Amino acid sequence: MATDPGAFFRTMLGEWEKLANGVGGEMLKTDGWSQAMNAGQNAHIETQAAMKAMSERALAAANLPSRSEFADLSARIGRIEAALERIEGHLTGTPVPTSGRPKPTRGRTPPAAV
Repeated sequence: MATDPGAFFRTMLGEWEKLANGVGGEMLKTDGWSQAMNAGQNAHIETQAAMKAMSERALAAANLPSRSEFADLSARIGRIEAALERIEGHLTGTPVPTSGRPKPTRGRTPPAAV
C-alpha cells in the first residue's frame, strides 16, 4: 500500500491555515486593531510631511530649487514654448495645432485611421 508522503504536510498546512484565519479574522474585527492601523497610517503621513518639509528647508538653505519648483518651471516653459509656436505660426502663415490629439468629431462615424 503506497501512501502519499506529502499528505501529512498538506493536512497540517490546511489545519494551520484554518487556525490562522480564525484567529486573524477575530483580531481584525476588534476596535483596537482598527485604531492601531489608523494610528500607524497617521504616523506614516506625518512622517512623510515632516521629511518633505525638512528636504525643502535643506534645499532652500543650499539655495537649490525643490521638486515642486522644478515642476512649476517646467510647466511655465511649456506654456511659453506653446505661445511662441502659435506666434511663429501666425507670422509665417502656417497654423500650429494647439494639441497633439485630434478633436472629437460630432458625427456618428468613427475617425479615419491614420
